[in-house]
Amino acid sequence: MAMKILEGKTLSAEILGGLPARIAAVKERLGRPPSLAIINYFADSPSAVYVKRKIAACEKLGITVKLHAPKPEDGYPAFKALLARLGADAACDAIMVERPLPGGFDTLETWEALPAAKDVDGLSALNMGRLFLARKFSEIAEGRYFAPCTALAVVRLLQFHGINPAGLNIAVAGRSAVVGRPLAQMLTSLDATVTLCHTRTNNAADIFRRADLVVTAVGKAKWLRKELLPPGATVIDVGTNLDENGKMCGDADFEDLKAGAAAVSPVPGGVGPVTLACLIEAAVRAAELAPKTEKGGIILT
Repeated sequence: MAMKILEGKTLSAEILGGLPARIAAVKERLGRPPSLAIINYFADSPSAVYVKRKIAACEKLGITVKLHAPKPEDGYPAFKALLARLGADAACDAIMVERPLPGGFDTLETWEALPAAKDVDGLSALNMGRLFLARKFSEIAEGRYFAPCTALAVVRLLQFHGINPAGLNIAVAGRSAVVGRPLAQMLTSLDATVTLCHTRTNNAADIFRRADLVVTAVGKAKWLRKELLPPGATVIDVGTNLDENGKMCGDADFEDLKAGAAAVSPVPGGVGPVTLACLIEAAVRAAELAPKTEKGGIILT
């Protein structure tokens, strides 16, 4: 039986295709389109490729997007001041903070300073706390707060391809606050049994071999091979790496897995496009929830 490719481009197009009418409604109510501010310190980071795609997608939809590219040497106070300025700006609906950040910037103080109402990637302390208090995924999906887009994209990709996490043994490789930990919470809220693996996990290979589904988000090119999986396993690859030829690849060795996996998400073309769509949808939702401003004050609508 041929391995199923869990592509994300179709789902991404479906999500983005539902946004023009919502954007038009925002323009009617606010007198302007939704607006997104992106903060990115490192133009040569792996995420820089996705920054360009986010900007292009926003511009195509008519969303106002502004890239802020501070210099690390400007210091942490300047970063905090930028967050405060964007948080107070009524014309800015959404803020996306790209990682990595300069050393010493990725702190609790930062995520407490990020306004939850504009935090479309769900990294603020308030949004993250709300996520981990959720008992059911429906509470997360209702959109009353924002959740990390990549973790959310994994769940939506599974649902799109008819994969129900309930009752599955799922191994998640990687414990970052952006993917691994929030994803483990989301999958648990969908009644999966989740083992969160990391560099200090003993006998990780044994855990992978007992899993029905493996999600890898460790940033190590092609490390996941068929000998680490049981026959018929499903793999969701969140890794973004460059191979020996300088081409983008995932954490999973896609060609090697063809011999034994039941289904694999490709890199590129899998989780990435869905993450992008989830982010832009969140930016539109932030604008939908934003208060209407007029001269002399704010009118809640």
